[in-house]
Amino acid sequence: MKKMMGYPESFTSRYPVVLFLQLLTLGSAEFSVIGPAEPVLALEGEDVELPCHLDPKLNAEPMEGRWFRFHFSNIVHLYMDGEDLLDEQMEEYRGRTELVRAAMDYGSVAVRIFNVRISDEGKYICSFSDGQEREEAMLELQVVAPLFPTALSLTVALGVTLPLLGLLIPVGLYLIWKLHKYKGIYVKE
Repeated sequence: MKKMMGYPESFTSRYPVVLFLQLLTLGSAEFSVIGPAEPVLALEGEDVELPCHLDPKLNAEPMEGRWFRFHFSNIVHLYMDGEDLLDEQMEEYRGRTELVRAAMDYGSVAVRIFNVRISDEGKYICSFSDGQEREEAMLELQVVAPLFPTALSLTVALGVTLPLLGLLIPVGLYLIWKLHKYKGIYVKE
């Protein structure tokens, strides 16, 4: 038997099974799942992507990909055997998600959530399995509620305009009366 690097010759001859198992472990397709380091920000009512990446950049197409909340069975989106299993989703996500597949073959996968709600805010887990190993990453979604700029603008405009009109109308009437009075005096002379 060849001398294995880092192992004494006596070890390799006495423990071939242990050595074989260690070599199998070293040769297996180990990977990790990486999510964004910072929270993903979304505006209520808009669409958002929850990205995950495999390291190393393995082809994710033959894998199972699962985005879930709180528990493994609280499925936001499930991809398995090349298909999206939408019947497995939690009811509040049905019809609101899609898998972004553009770079799946390079280990970059995301789930797009349409029409984000405040209730979507929180932690998500992105999980991938190659049939032998399951790895996951946690990510956080923060949702900002829009202030409806048009309604807000109208409220501010009315709040400023009405008191201003309350002051300008009497001042304007006074100036008109003074002008009328002044013109009346000027015409008489």
